[in-house]
Amino acid sequence: MSRVIYTLVGLLAMGPVLLWGSSRAAAAPVPIEAGNLYFCNASHQGAVCETTVTAGDTVTWNVIAAVHTVTQCDDSFSTCPPAGGFNSGPVGSGSSFSHTFDTPGVYAYHCSFHPADMKGRITVQAAATATPTAAPTAAPTGTGTPSPTATAAPAAVPRTGGDAGSNSSTAPWASLIILAGAVLWAGAGTMWLAAKKETP
Repeated sequence: MSRVIYTLVGLLAMGPVLLWGSSRAAAAPVPIEAGNLYFCNASHQGAVCETTVTAGDTVTWNVIAAVHTVTQCDDSFSTCPPAGGFNSGPVGSGSSFSHTFDTPGVYAYHCSFHPADMKGRITVQAAATATPTAAPTAAPTGTGTPSPTATAAPAAVPRTGGDAGSNSSTAPWASLIILAGAVLWAGAGTMWLAAKKETP
């Protein structure tokens, strides 16, 4: 019986976490073409293919011709790869290489087989965070005499002693405790009945 109760409590606790995880939208992959002596498209042969993504995005290089590498470089394209940098190794036509950029910054890369012709740079921007905006206030209308405003009634002073249920501040917590207890007992009762039916 205690196992059933622990299981129900665990499911109730994990609910918000599961809902939060399912509400996150998966980032779409960012494709980059790797062709005959270029990244992006043929007009970038000998130039730098510039791509801007958001932190958390995954970039996928799709090789459509020949064999290339996607090798991270320092800012001057002289050290490739730097310590800890990404390196696809040889990638043939029809294959691809993907890398997820979690940290904002600028990441240069080239093809180690064609370093003078195939260069690129990924600019990773920080993910935007939602900021609350203040609701607009309505402009006053009319020129008449302002009507008197109602004054708020004094707040009720909580009673001390006597019936604890009379204090309205405890009502939500009491309701939550009662609801959780009902859910737990209902689940335990269902499991007990199922176990009883299986017993010869």
